[in-house]
Amino acid sequence: MQELIDQYTGVDEDSRLTRQYIAQMEFDTTMDALKAYLVPNVKVIELGAATGRYSLNFAKIGCATTAVELVPDQVSILKHKAKEQGLTLSIYEGNACSVPFIESNSHDLCVILGPLYHLQTQELRDQAIAEAYRILKPNGVLAVAYISRYFAAGMFAQQFPQLVTPEVLSTLLESGLVPSPLADGFFNVGYFATPVEVEELVSAHGFTKLRHVATDGFNRYISSGVNNFTPEQYQTWLSYHLKTCDEPSLLGSSNHGLLLAIKIS
Repeated sequence: MQELIDQYTGVDEDSRLTRQYIAQMEFDTTMDALKAYLVPNVKVIELGAATGRYSLNFAKIGCATTAVELVPDQVSILKHKAKEQGLTLSIYEGNACSVPFIESNSHDLCVILGPLYHLQTQELRDQAIAEAYRILKPNGVLAVAYISRYFAAGMFAQQFPQLVTPEVLSTLLESGLVPSPLADGFFNVGYFATPVEVEELVSAHGFTKLRHVATDGFNRYISSGVNNFTPEQYQTWLSYHLKTCDEPSLLGSSNHGLLLAIKIS
């Protein structure tokens, strides 16, 4: 895990989600998908909270919010932001795969928006989803995000042609991993899933699918246009995107997918 901690130490995750419209769309789509569950006093836990872009917003809405983050640097930033903004939430340094300090059957909503990007073995992925099941109340909802394996290949073609080799592409397709020395650190510590795989993962742990959202749709492929929208154009395009992001044919090509599922006890 140290390699992963090093990768995210000093990273400004808040800025990533706000500096361009294409990333803002990821945030806006995720919040829209969760809005039915984000009501005052509902108990929400985010595993892999980074610097709190989501958890702090949950707390602002009035949710009883718990945030768990692996990287000590990110935990410190999150605590500082919570204090600065006058928000009350429980913040822990911890691993999404094991949160024994969280009581079983205690939360209404569990949000996992980053860890699956980096859990490189089936055992670790199973542990994370099993922990989410444990800490959720009966009929509690899980929201888990992933990065598409198919999108990653397309990104290599567009931005990282040195990674378009038979070895890299076959390893990515077969395992979801990019262990090549030609790739930067994010890809080396990354895990890239398929939509079907994520549905099977949560189903195997006792969840039933509610929604499966193509968080970005095809927008990453037209990012130069989206990022140059006026504010009015962005809102119009976002409204269109939110009406189409449940289309199953968009899932594989979307950078991120978001699966919502209910705990069946």
